Amino acid sequence: MGSLLSASVFSTIDRRITDADATAYRIRYVSQDDTGRPTPVTGVVAIPNGPAPEGGWPVVAFNHGNTGTNYDCGPSLYDGLLNQVIPIAALLMNRFAVVASDYAGLGGVPTQVHAFLNAPVLGRNVIDGVRAARSLRPDLSTKWAAFGGSLGGLATWAANEQAASYGSGLKLVGAAAWVPVVNTSLLPEKAMMDTLTKDQRHLYFLAVTSMKLTTHPEIELSDYLRGSYLRNRELLRLCVGPRVNEALSILDKAKPADLVPSSDAEARQMKTWLDDFSVPKVKMAAPMFVVYGSADKLVDQQWVETALRQGCALGDTIEWQLRLGEGHGDIQATAALPWVRGMFEGRRAVTMCDRLPPRS
Repeated sequence: MGSLLSASVFSTIDRRITDADATAYRIRYVSQDDTGRPTPVTGVVAIPNGPAPEGGWPVVAFNHGNTGTNYDCGPSLYDGLLNQVIPIAALLMNRFAVVASDYAGLGGVPTQVHAFLNAPVLGRNVIDGVRAARSLRPDLSTKWAAFGGSLGGLATWAANEQAASYGSGLKLVGAAAWVPVVNTSLLPEKAMMDTLTKDQRHLYFLAVTSMKLTTHPEIELSDYLRGSYLRNRELLRLCVGPRVNEALSILDKAKPADLVPSSDAEARQMKTWLDDFSVPKVKMAAPMFVVYGSADKLVDQQWVETALRQGCALGDTIEWQLRLGEGHGDIQATAALPWVRGMFEGRRAVTMCDRLPPRS
């Protein structure tokens, strides 16, 4: 996997990328879907101009957050990269080569479906993107880091877990994630207890509808969705176009009761399926840095702290930073970039597993 299918210079990309003294490419490469079958994936590779340092350009896989689950929600389809330009430009200005996967199913092919929240698929997409980039440009190093937030934080964590078994030929030096969507298995229970936040209601809707289209076609959507969620399920998956504002209005007015599973048994089944997608599952290949916020309305603080405990129990080397009063959209993850640079420079990773957060 990771074979490069095509590549072309991305000449119309947002100028903030080229102004960072870099050349960008659109790529298409081979990865795996949820069944393990080969599937094409799209993405962007951006590489600093000029001669590479000794050993090649260090590579950072930048993993984007949720941009939508429709087939045309891949950042590489748009010059502005669906608001992913700033972190990519920052990485380039720090003289990293950047590989940004769209993830499978978001590359503009209507027959493909995005495996939303599916950690194994996301992790493989990330690793194969790095392989493909090295086929495009032989001046890229085998050393790489994973770097992403929200859904991209899940992809980052998953890539770290899979790097030892799936990432042969590459050397992962570390992975930094902020507000990672680590484990959503409590969403059905929260729906039944009417404690889902507004942001979590949309997350849960996307999780159920994507699962129906990918891993579990046997799902009866009416067991989990009713009312405006069920009627407008295609509209609510959009990321671009003239009807996006209409979708936002529907989400704003939708009734939380319309997400309550039809029975305790259905809730337990969905919990199991969502847990199958989650991290952590196995010991990570490289050190991890995690930033999360106490005021996050999408990823509960306890979800991240449970994942930290589980990772430490598996023997992971994890450093973390809890940002008090910060939420999902305003988290200050500025420490992640120097941490990544330190991993490339051989800095000894710190573990905080002897200072686990207290159980809430």
